[in-house]
Amino acid sequence: MLEARLGVGCLTVMMKNPPQSGKQLLRALAGRIGINVRDTVDKLTLIDIIEDHLLRLYHRGRLVALVLDEAQDLSSASLEEIRLLWNWEQEGQRLVQIVMIGQAELREKLMEPKWEPLRQRIVLSYHLTNLSRTDASAYIDHRLSIASDGDCAAGFSTEAVEEIYAATDGIPRLINVLCDNALLVGYAKGIQEIDQPIVREVLRDMTCWGLRVSDQPSRAARPD
Repeated sequence: MLEARLGVGCLTVMMKNPPQSGKQLLRALAGRIGINVRDTVDKLTLIDIIEDHLLRLYHRGRLVALVLDEAQDLSSASLEEIRLLWNWEQEGQRLVQIVMIGQAELREKLMEPKWEPLRQRIVLSYHLTNLSRTDASAYIDHRLSIASDGDCAAGFSTEAVEEIYAATDGIPRLINVLCDNALLVGYAKGIQEIDQPIVREVLRDMTCWGLRVSDQPSRAARPD
């Protein structure tokens, strides 16, 4: 899926499912920056067309940013094309700013010796580590606020958050999946506050994720 949005002097192109060949990536980029190309256009011609268009955008003061999500799934051909795209410059300014977002496998792939030329072009990299218990709680609240535009009736009890943290070890991607499923169960049951029993119910159903229910007794089951 491709999305583009206009900012002030910036055209941002997001590829949520990156193409698996260099030419597909180029055609996708071309389409999202306003270039109509025939299916019969060969790769070299396509490259010339894109570079010429990017130069025109540059001279009009427009910046193009290409954001590649799930970048760990990029093929070798696509990664090589990204390396070449990073070479396009005008007056010391890159014609395309590229952001790659992916799982830990992306970092491992880029550390392979053959991708050293690509690594040398990366200006900034950041590895998101496991969140602390406090950060995990704040992260859940933030995502709920963003998803609801600040007006969300649903929430997670303190015990539920503790269960989520224990099961995911603070890994954001796992927190997202677990919370999404818990909210769906809460919605089906007509419950706005997601409690520990609901989280445990979801954990027992998420067998393929390798998550487990904590050893702590359920707060609801504890005697007074």
